[in-house]
Amino acid sequence: MDKTFTKLGNALADLETAWQDRLADADALLAAGRNAGAIVTGLYALEIRLKVAICKRLDLEQLPKNFEIHDLKALLLLAGWSRRIDRKSARKVKLNWDAIVSRSEELNELRYTADKNWTHAEAATFLKQLKDPPDGVLPWITKLR
Repeated sequence: MDKTFTKLGNALADLETAWQDRLADADALLAAGRNAGAIVTGLYALEIRLKVAICKRLDLEQLPKNFEIHDLKALLLLAGWSRRIDRKSARKVKLNWDAIVSRSEELNELRYTADKNWTHAEAATFLKQLKDPPDGVLPWITKLR
């Protein structure tokens, strides 16, 4: 039997705390003028939050190692929400999701270029798309079951 899905990583309880910590870190980085860091850390918060959803969907206390990926679209699929975000009722959330996914494709650039290449407005807009109710991606995820 293939054991790749039986290797377990982080505990669900740790992931639950970590995504909230990363979101608070993103806010602190934005306030400190560390714009690229705010975006990157916000991306990590979303990624971890999706991994929490996967654990809950699969009724697992630990995330399978195979799911320790950084592909937001794949994580949304694994969480079981890829079709829900395309529904008409989630139209505004989908616009925010698409912008966030586009930003995630710049992750290496965000990590490896000077912070001055990213404006406060860009970082603030990103965090708004990520967390502002009712159409931010995180509030939308939080109300799903």
